[in-house]
Amino acid sequence: MDSLAIIPARFGSTRFPGKPLVPIAGKSLLRRVYEQVQKSNVDDILVATDDERIFDHVLDFGGNVVMTSTELENGTERLLAAFELAVEEEDEYDVIINVQGDEPAIDPQDINKILNIFREEETDIATLATKIDSAEELFNPNIVKLVASDFEEGIADALYFSRQAIPFVRDAQPEDWLKHGTFYRHVGIYGFSAESLEAIRGLSVSPLEKAEKLEQLRWLQNHFVISVALTANKPHGVDVPADVELVEKLLKSIGLP
Repeated sequence: MDSLAIIPARFGSTRFPGKPLVPIAGKSLLRRVYEQVQKSNVDDILVATDDERIFDHVLDFGGNVVMTSTELENGTERLLAAFELAVEEEDEYDVIINVQGDEPAIDPQDINKILNIFREEETDIATLATKIDSAEELFNPNIVKLVASDFEEGIADALYFSRQAIPFVRDAQPEDWLKHGTFYRHVGIYGFSAESLEAIRGLSVSPLEKAEKLEQLRWLQNHFVISVALTANKPHGVDVPADVELVEKLLKSIGLP
């Protein structure tokens, strides 16, 4: 099973322009992500960018990179464009993993968990979830929640994703919901079979996606199965400049140089 990890990296972030190049404890954010992915079991890694500064930076540290259009609307479109640019006719990949470019502490074992899901031949799309342990997480609309089928051998099927706290606990006050069940937070790393990545190309924005602004709902509404594995790791992304100091402290605490 041949695998390719693609790291989309845009320069023009609304909340943090130039974010991929920002220094994080002596290395750029993007380089830290790339080096963490290198520790996983993926066969190849590729950065997909729309900016020459990022392109040149990746080449400078010895990484692989392709230039994509500035007109692409989302990360999946950039993923598709990069995949097409990278794969020559004689090359084939069975699994393509979309790694967020703003997670410098991403655990390589989480990437391996995605790969392992694809040992099952019928897997379309795979992602991760982690347990929610605070009301702050549960009711934060910027944190995506999910509900899934029963986990069997550590794998479940996603039933729905939402910015709302789900499932609704009818017989309890919101502050007591965590006492009445397990809630899950989506961890935004995706794996695609080559066939499913090609198939989602022509899908239109779905009603649920339009409402929630969550692209994965487009796939669910078009009958793709999204397999979910659990991780104990929480996402620690760099979204705004204030996150840099927090992430630097995290890297120090877990011993990443």
